[in-house]
This record gives sequence, structure tokens and C-alpha cells, in this order.
Amino acid sequence: MENISKKKVCIVGGGPSGIVSLKRVLESPFLTGTIIEQKDDIGGLWYYKREKGFAASPRNMSGDGASPDPESTTTMYDNLRTNVPYPLMEYVDHKYQEEGMGTYCPQQKVFEYLQSYAKRFNLRPNIQLNTSVVDIRPENPDSPEGHPGKWIVETHNLKTETFSTEIYDAVLICAGKHSYPYQSPIEGQETFKGPIIHTKYYKNAQDFKGKHVVLIGFGPSSADLTLQLSETAEKITVCHKHPFGFNFGLIPKNCRETKTVKRITENGVITEEDEVIACDAIILCTGYAVKYPFLNETCGITVKNEKYIPHLYNMTIFTKRPSLCFVNVCYRSAEFITAEIQARYAISYLEGKTRLPSFEEMEAELQAAEAEKERKGLPYTLWFQIGEFLGTEALPHFFRLAEEIGLGEDYKNGPLLTQMYILLVGRLLGYLAVYRQDKVRKVSENTWELIMAPSEGKKAERIVLTLNPDNTLTTTKEELENETVDVKH
Repeated sequence: MENISKKKVCIVGGGPSGIVSLKRVLESPFLTGTIIEQKDDIGGLWYYKREKGFAASPRNMSGDGASPDPESTTTMYDNLRTNVPYPLMEYVDHKYQEEGMGTYCPQQKVFEYLQSYAKRFNLRPNIQLNTSVVDIRPENPDSPEGHPGKWIVETHNLKTETFSTEIYDAVLICAGKHSYPYQSPIEGQETFKGPIIHTKYYKNAQDFKGKHVVLIGFGPSSADLTLQLSETAEKITVCHKHPFGFNFGLIPKNCRETKTVKRITENGVITEEDEVIACDAIILCTGYAVKYPFLNETCGITVKNEKYIPHLYNMTIFTKRPSLCFVNVCYRSAEFITAEIQARYAISYLEGKTRLPSFEEMEAELQAAEAEKERKGLPYTLWFQIGEFLGTEALPHFFRLAEEIGLGEDYKNGPLLTQMYILLVGRLLGYLAVYRQDKVRKVSENTWELIMAPSEGKKAERIVLTLNPDNTLTTTKEELENETVDVKH
């Protein structure tokens, strides 16, 4: 075994996707790998050091996504808590310490979890910190489509200001998903007298104390900022085009919803229904663009509308050059779980254990799926999403993929986790003001108890999920008369 020449894998990014990819690479007898991470520690977006943020630099955000704080590198903000319950944010062989956790843990707990994972599996010797990737290009750009090939990776050490170039057998892209704000310019935004920022540059609700804030967009960021700002802002108006929104749920009393914005004026916004709304600040909750500036054009990567990368088989393997893989491009899912499965799928291919269909077969399958999305009129924003608004089909899809590559035993609790995702994450929309008061408790390996917090006109509810020996799921429910919760967002 010692005489085997191991394939070298370059892993771009030291966040949750990167460190689980490295762990899985290093346990392979056929591979070795290195993470390239530009920050001074691992953790990706969960690594948060308080930056200047909005308060110190209240400048308007330009249409090209310029930052109020150009040095900002994280999407995190003060007092952030997850919007996914912790059992859905675990790797298969590393669990949270549940004591005193709470269902939706704060940012620091997630960061500590990632640190403990890296320490337990001795990953740091294979991590290059303070190093940015400058350029990635195929060693042989003229190789035929479908041929893996090697990769030339140029990096920049940010401390020593030196540049290095290495050749790798494969590249795993585990970064860039939440780096570049996405925004289509809105008419008149340059005239607004107050601050306009993207959610990436939001840092603290106190920056908006006593103000009327308009949030443009609908999704997890909009939901979380609605909760945070409701405690300091005088009023919040959420403008979006989603057909349901939070209306059927419970939202804070000083918040309301209306149609999306068609024009910005010097004093506020005008909606599609010509409602005029005066406001003090505007926050763009418009998501993130898919950009990989370090991928040389000879890689053959294109991005449609800054949202969708064609030619990714199972959202992972680049069909034109299969030794280039992407981990965690799936939009809205239990990302720790799906990223680990994607990493293991890519590694299984690189090891030679998993055989891919032919290039032509993979392309035909992808083109058929894209044609179906076009037929449904789905925007590119949703082309990397599996299932309805909250991506409810993503977990079943990746659990099936794990089964196909022989990892089914590791994810045998898939039906239980899928139902937990549907029940708890779905509460974000239906019961926005109280969903983080829900509780989860592990009763046994195959049984979890969920306590759904009471809300206006609805009692608390206990739901017990039990995975049976035949892999079916039993769900029991009962109302609770005296269940109380600590009201915190």
C-alpha cells in the first residue's frame, strides 16, 4: 500500500463542505488532499469576527454589488442562530454535544463543532490558511470532452505575498456559494437618500433602531432579519413576489408584507401595485450570485444568470472534465448532510469505485432535466433546488445517491431526518415568530421527539418520529395543554 502513488486533490475552501471533503479524501488509500483557505481559520461563513459592518460605513450599495464595507468577507452577523435544527447540521460520524444546545444553535456553537471535527480527525496538517486561489486551469485544455485530466492551481500566500503553482489530479470546489451578493438593479436606487445594503453587510439590529426598514426579497435571510429587526426597528415592511409569503403564519406585530418593489425613490419605494412606502433604510434580501473568478475560462465553466452551472451531474461532477467537482451547490437543503454525501460521491468516482455513465448519457439526462425546468417556467434561481420552496426533495435525492454508491447503511435514518426537515424547517414560514422555540430530543437511535411551540390559536404539540426495522416511519402526534416556551428569536 505504501508504494501506491496517491492522486492529489485540491479542495478550495475550508468551510463545512471543505473540511468534510478533506476528511473523506484523507481516509482513502488512493487519495491525498489539501484545503486552500483564504481566511486565517477554518469554518467558512461560520467563522465570524465582528467587522466594521453597516454602522461604521453607511454608504449605498451600488448596482454591481459593491460593499458598504469592502473588507467584509462573511455573511454572518451578531446574534445569528441557525434556521435549521442541529440534528440536520451534523456529519454522519460526528455529533453535537446536545446538553444545553437548544434546537437552533448560535453561530459560535456551529463554529466550535467544525473546529472539533477538524481536531478529532487531524485535518489541520493538510490545510493551507491565509492562501487564496488565483487561477485554476486544465493541464491539457485541448483534451476531449468527458476526459478527466489534471489541473494547474496557482495560489497566493496572503502573509508572505508569494505565489505558488501545483498540479493536482482533481479539484473539489467547496467555496463561493455565499460570497457574491446577487441583485438586479432596481430603477431609481441611486436616488435613495438613506442606506441601501445587501444582507451580506448587515451586522446588528441596533444599527436600525427606531427606523422604518424595507426588506426586498423573500427567503431565509429575509425571515431572520424580520425577526431580529422587529426588536429594534420601529417598523419593517417585507416586499416580495412570493405568492404566499408569511401571511398564513405568525409574524411580529410591527412587521407587514406587501408586493415587490418596482422603483426606488429618494424617500422610499413604490411597489408593483403602486403602493408608496416611505422608509429610512432598505435591505436587499436577494440571495447570492454563483461566481468562481479563479476558474480560468479554459475550464469550460459557464454560469446562467449568475445562478446555475450547466453540466453538473448529480449537482456534483462536471461532465466535460469529471475531475472537477462541486460540493454543496444545492440550493436549500440540510447542507451538512448533502455536502458530505456529495463529497463521498465525488471521492468514490475519483477512487474508481463508482463508474459514471458516458459523457453523452450524462448530458442527455441533464438536458432532459433542464428542459423540464424550462417547461415549468422555473427561474434559474431554483434550478439547483430539489423540491418545492424549502427544497423538501433534496434529502431523499441525496440519500438515494448514497445508496447507489454503497453508503446506504450510513444514512439508514434518512426517512426520519427527511420528515424532521419537512416538519421543522417548514415552520419557518408558517410560524415565523415562534418556530425557534420548537424543541427536539433524541429518545433513542431510531426515535426523536419534537415539541412544536404554541402559537396564537394553536396549542403546543408533541410529535414522535420512529424509524421502524423495515425503514418505514411511524409518526404520532398529541396536543399539549401546559407546554410553555421562552420567547426568544
